[in-house]
Amino acid sequence: MAKRARAKRAGPLDRVIQATLKLAAQQGWRDTRMSDIADAAGLSLREVHEVAPSKLHVVSAFLRKIDEQMIAGDDPTLAAEPARDRLFDVIMKRFDLLNPYKEGVVAIFRDIRCRPLVWAGAWPIYARSLAWMLEAARIDHGGLSGLLRIEGLGLIMLGAIRVWQSDDSDDMAKTMTFVDRQLTRADGAVAKFCRIAGPGRANGPAAEASS
Repeated sequence: MAKRARAKRAGPLDRVIQATLKLAAQQGWRDTRMSDIADAAGLSLREVHEVAPSKLHVVSAFLRKIDEQMIAGDDPTLAAEPARDRLFDVIMKRFDLLNPYKEGVVAIFRDIRCRPLVWAGAWPIYARSLAWMLEAARIDHGGLSGLLRIEGLGLIMLGAIRVWQSDDSDDMAKTMTFVDRQLTRADGAVAKFCRIAGPGRANGPAAEASS
């Protein structure tokens, strides 16, 4: 009864997101149509269109939901920690939040990354989430140096997703090891770029590591 009550309380957008992830896992992202999503969500096409006119709109809504959960319970005192540690914690928290939807997320990722035109449309959505990850880690993402950080974090996340998709351990040990290694490399590679922003703010893992 409790599960049935929760299902009834789910709004149209949540139902669309849940149906989309389930269908992507079952039949692939490319073969999932908006009409399939409507049928699986128990909604009319018009109702689906009102909340998500396209599959990329569904992805955007899902990532926004993850972003909101990621920044919930934000602790300002963490700003005293090294930037690299803050970013590591944010990345792993995000994977914790994605874990319940892993099969669907992986199916979407596999398809989008192999379709340049779709990826071009998805990049602004992805970049928005990357910016919020840096914001949650108290790392500046403004200006040219901020753009470099967003793109650098994007590359780290893409690699981490590839590891995460086959990481069956309860503690995501393989994923954590990969992220830790990549952040260590980024500290050295990005340090010279981070310094151009000047002192006074948390400009990134490399900048703080060198201070």
